[in-house]
Amino acid sequence: MLNLKNHPVILEEIFKRSQEGIIVTDEKVNIIACNDTFCRITGYSREELLGNNPSMLSSGKHDKDFYATMWQTIKENGWWQGEVWNRNKLGEFYAELLTVNRLQLTPDQPPFYIGMMSDITKMKEHHATLEKLAHYDSLTALPNRNLLEDRFERAIAKCDRMQEMLAVCFLDLDDFKPVNDTYGHFVGDLLLIELTQRIKNTIREQDTASRYGGDEFVLLLGELHSRQDCEMVLNKLLHVLSEPYEIEGHSINIGASIGYTVYPFDRGSLESLIDHADQTLYRVKNSGKNGISMYGDTTLANQSSRFSFNQPEVLSAISAGEMRLHFQPKLNIANGELIGFEALVRWQHPVKGLLMPLEFLPTINESDVEISLGLWVIREALTHMQRWHEHGLKLTVSVNLSAYQLARGSFIETLSKICQDFPNTDLSYFQIEILESHALDELSTIKNVIRACKEQLNITTALDDFGTGYSSLSHIRTLPIQSVKIDQSFVRNMLNDPNDFKIVESVISLATSFDIDVIAEGVESLKHGQILLCMGCKLVQGYAISKPIPADNVLAWSCDFIAPALLLEEYRKISCLRVSQLRLFAHFLDVELEHARRRILPSDPIRRTLRPDHMFRENSHCRFWLKKAFHMHFLEHTFLHYVDQEYTRLSHLISNCLTLLKCGDETNAVKDIQIAEAQYRKLLSVIDKKLDRLNQDASMNLVH
Repeated sequence: MLNLKNHPVILEEIFKRSQEGIIVTDEKVNIIACNDTFCRITGYSREELLGNNPSMLSSGKHDKDFYATMWQTIKENGWWQGEVWNRNKLGEFYAELLTVNRLQLTPDQPPFYIGMMSDITKMKEHHATLEKLAHYDSLTALPNRNLLEDRFERAIAKCDRMQEMLAVCFLDLDDFKPVNDTYGHFVGDLLLIELTQRIKNTIREQDTASRYGGDEFVLLLGELHSRQDCEMVLNKLLHVLSEPYEIEGHSINIGASIGYTVYPFDRGSLESLIDHADQTLYRVKNSGKNGISMYGDTTLANQSSRFSFNQPEVLSAISAGEMRLHFQPKLNIANGELIGFEALVRWQHPVKGLLMPLEFLPTINESDVEISLGLWVIREALTHMQRWHEHGLKLTVSVNLSAYQLARGSFIETLSKICQDFPNTDLSYFQIEILESHALDELSTIKNVIRACKEQLNITTALDDFGTGYSSLSHIRTLPIQSVKIDQSFVRNMLNDPNDFKIVESVISLATSFDIDVIAEGVESLKHGQILLCMGCKLVQGYAISKPIPADNVLAWSCDFIAPALLLEEYRKISCLRVSQLRLFAHFLDVELEHARRRILPSDPIRRTLRPDHMFRENSHCRFWLKKAFHMHFLEHTFLHYVDQEYTRLSHLISNCLTLLKCGDETNAVKDIQIAEAQYRKLLSVIDKKLDRLNQDASMNLVH
């Protein structure tokens, strides 16, 4: 073994060539030696350093106690190690990992101190960058979802301690996509940056604004003592955001819609409260945008919106013939046949234009005016239905009525008198829809009214927003209903959230078990329709089929309507249960990869507007399907094991891509997504071959 005591030249070379900065001080801590690396890091020459105390490099970031503790540790242990911020000759801060050793050659000689340091400035900067990427949005510098979770937990703790309220608000810009389409993504990004600044300038110091994705923002409004406190901030925010933006020579006008929920009245995780606020936002979007609404607000009496009306004004509008009905189609996507329309009321205001229900219904909730409007809707819907039947368009028409109206003692008698004015109309095509959550309020009375409608008038009833009530199974067993409509929030979110998919699947299974028709509303894309077909749901309603149509346009629209060929083709491909289930997995695979692709590829027009949080996790759609498939044994385990193995590989590839993107390595994330796509195509090829064999087997069984 080499004895360095006998080779002082080697020791000297180590001192000179070390990539760590090294200094030696005397007992008074004055520098008596230093190497080239130390000079390079500090920016001082050897001549400038020798004879001086290292305190000349002090940054001022550490107080006297810090250094007192350091020297006390050296005195007791003979050494100290830690991070120190110093300042170089140019005045620039740098971070170093410093080790100080006390060296005393003989008891009668004064000690020396040897300092060895590594410049970790770049590492600290990189760590800070990663920390920022992990907690802040790269475009707007707002807290991202990771930091939002921490802020939420702290805000909840403060609410409990101070007996205050916290509002979780979901803000979405109205018609932001046309800005990107018209002016390009660069202008769109500048608009988001300017809008972010307006949000920060409007909310209070105790509030948090977070960019949730794309043009979506989540706000935490704390220290609230009433609902009015919250809505005062939100109304001010809507006003500020609606003012024109001057971006790159373009004057751009854009609005926003906000749904919110309030803790402690709404308790749960941050994700749960955001979902509730998001559901409420969707209600605002469907009702004309540019407004706010609170989750769980059944009365809606105090809701803020663009306009405010009293009951006499609404009653006067009914009398003046200003109310209108629009009709949203319902479609059987298995055969492409229209099955009916849902009547939706609008107010054609002579000054303010066409108003959505959310802008005037809250005022008349549970009042005589609500009953008057309900009766007008019934008569108007029957009038249009009779006309359509006379023209050969014999489809069901449904109207929305409140539990309050149905529970009034004279409802059946009044409805019978209205129906007498339509003696030649087949009332079996007329249907009443009632919200499940409202049916709970007057369950016994509602049950009798529904039965009387069927027995006396041949009018059927559907339960709307099914799945949102607390006793769905009890309702479906107790109420004599013909159909249920799956709440649109579950259907709309089922491609993003496996839990919403599970709810949709459960409702379909439950309704089928009781031989009740099930309609999925909120179908916003053809992919929704394909997946619903594989789940056994054929009846749908939503923007993928059509938005609500003015009554006078229904006949013409119906004559021109052609069902989406993709959905008809999907149904033709389903030959048996095993095929439908395997196709369901293939669709999930499409959805999950598409989410990842749009999250990663910079050219995608809606990049970062999607939320891949649920994708490629243990509770992802595909993972849920695999667990169910192994349990139900509807495919061979050898095949399922292979699919499980290949999907695991794909999920790891996608997770790596998302990690690279999160860390700022966009270039490699884009490259690696191509590898993931190749793995996806490999897996899909195997699935397609298996589907061909299953369809062949099904055909053979039919022949025999």
